[in-house]
Amino acid sequence: MDLGADPISFAVVFAAGFVSFLSPCVLPLVPAYLAFVSGVGLSSDERGVAAARSDVILPTAAFVLGFSAMFAALGAGAGLLGSTLLLEERRTFEIVGGIFVIAMGLILLGKGVPKFLLQEKRLNVSAKPATLAGSALAGVAFAVGWTPCIGPTLAAALTVAASAGEAGLGAALLFVYSLGLGIPFLLAGLFVHQAGTAMDFMKARLNIISAVGAAVLVVFGVLLATGQLTRITAELQSVGPIL
Repeated sequence: MDLGADPISFAVVFAAGFVSFLSPCVLPLVPAYLAFVSGVGLSSDERGVAAARSDVILPTAAFVLGFSAMFAALGAGAGLLGSTLLLEERRTFEIVGGIFVIAMGLILLGKGVPKFLLQEKRLNVSAKPATLAGSALAGVAFAVGWTPCIGPTLAAALTVAASAGEAGLGAALLFVYSLGLGIPFLLAGLFVHQAGTAMDFMKARLNIISAVGAAVLVVFGVLLATGQLTRITAELQSVGPIL
């Protein structure tokens, strides 16, 4: 299955990344993550807003780049593994992969939003990374620590990457997944003093957002398992030059 020009797969993994941002180990701790990599808290007063913003956005970008590189490497590995499987049992792999993605969506839908997610959480650290490289390495480390918590969405994204059947496409898909996770981080860093209000808004609607994300995964899994994704991809490729 050639997913090289398939916008559906990229849209699905981007949505999965955004749902991962809403997970218990990410959203409630965003202020602490930003404070850790930059040393600037979201509750700073309005004086020196521009300076604080510039102090936050670069370390945050390095942090996002760090976990994006980690996830892209995982995607490349999944794509490489998928290429071997697709050579032997393409249709079987599509069915199994589709069922797995459906299962991950149902898990995400069924578990709902834990009560502790709505509580305030703090990350106590003694010092921030001294350099941008240190912030990037922190991103790599945090990606590893996030893995158990964002398991359903990350596993679904890796399954999509494996179904691509190429290391390069697998890396690209997981990089797009990282954008879904990382863009909210960058926006929080850019609008550092307004981020707290925005996160409170999302916390109040986590059940709805998680349900929509889960539904997207289930629909995509059905398309993959039934072989309809291949047909849709072919149609999109045929109309691409016309568009």
